[in-house]
Amino acid sequence: MNSRLVAPVPEALPDRVRAELTDVDRLREIWARRLQRNPLTERTAARRALTHDRVQEWGGGPELAELLLAAPAGAEPPLTGPYVATLAGRAAGLPPSPRTSGAPLTSEHTLALAEAAGITAHPVVRAAHAYAECVRLMNELDGSESEGEALHALPWALASRVLQRADHPPLLLDPRTPPPVFRKGEDPEEHFAALVAHFARLVIEALRREIGWSPGNLPMTGGRVPPLAVATRRRVMEHVRSRSAPVELLLRALDPAARAAVSSEDGEKDTDRDAVPPPRRPLTHGAAQWWTRMELVTEGAILNLYVIVQEVGDPPSGVLAVTADTHLTMPDGTRRAWETSGGDSVTVLPSDSADDRWPRIRELVDEAISRAVDELTRV
Repeated sequence: MNSRLVAPVPEALPDRVRAELTDVDRLREIWARRLQRNPLTERTAARRALTHDRVQEWGGGPELAELLLAAPAGAEPPLTGPYVATLAGRAAGLPPSPRTSGAPLTSEHTLALAEAAGITAHPVVRAAHAYAECVRLMNELDGSESEGEALHALPWALASRVLQRADHPPLLLDPRTPPPVFRKGEDPEEHFAALVAHFARLVIEALRREIGWSPGNLPMTGGRVPPLAVATRRRVMEHVRSRSAPVELLLRALDPAARAAVSSEDGEKDTDRDAVPPPRRPLTHGAAQWWTRMELVTEGAILNLYVIVQEVGDPPSGVLAVTADTHLTMPDGTRRAWETSGGDSVTVLPSDSADDRWPRIRELVDEAISRAVDELTRV
């Protein structure tokens, strides 16, 4: 084989990226313990349902969802050049995407991709390497100098198969936060580190979704709120309150009658229906959730920003998810203005202290408030 087709993997990754990979490993331990409680057939059905739902969210069809899914453990053939060629053929047979390769992959290309998918490295690093090499080879066939659109199916399918062979969930694209694009002149090692970090966050979200999946639809029974959940929701509420006064001053420069109000609710209570968060399916049906709402009111528009903290799993796993949604109400109706993407949401692990995730949660809240104000000032 022509080894020139396969780029080397950087020898070292930045500490911040290694921290992301450590989070993947810690969450995967929780995921593995919980999955052992369910039969293989049930776990396989859950993964298929979650994958189909997620692909449908971003406009893909069932054929693409099936392409991303590997066979159960022990039933998947070896990842060889012919195997990659089969994947490429299936990808080419999907409905047209925004980007298709101008020329088919040769047997030399598919052998090179099989080699890239088989390197000795952390599964997320291996998946990122396989993805990057697949995109690079396809760009060479297209005559492109950058990664361009990231919506071609084959790189995602190959990376997903790599992860599932290492007993991880499949890798699912989030169009709201696409992977970093390599540009001519960019440092390849810096780009690869950014790609690994991006993939790590997607894998964390996938693990969290599978932990949160529940086979039943019965409400969970209430129990003692873990101290970590108490501390997290309290800090969220305090931070949102601290930002409300500056936001109100900013809006009053545009509308003297503008106002900002903050409230907090327990998602298990059937309180004022105007205060419930926007309809967003929880990770686990019936799990405890809490939200802090910042209501921004100007002439002719009301924007509600919700920062939601929810428990994940049935019974609760100790994992928390922190997300943000905004709804804008105008005289002609209500629409969702913005919501946290899976890669931008924050996962709090039961082994964390109250301080460990706070910088990222604060960043998420500040970004959500910034986007909410920007949306309202453009109305």
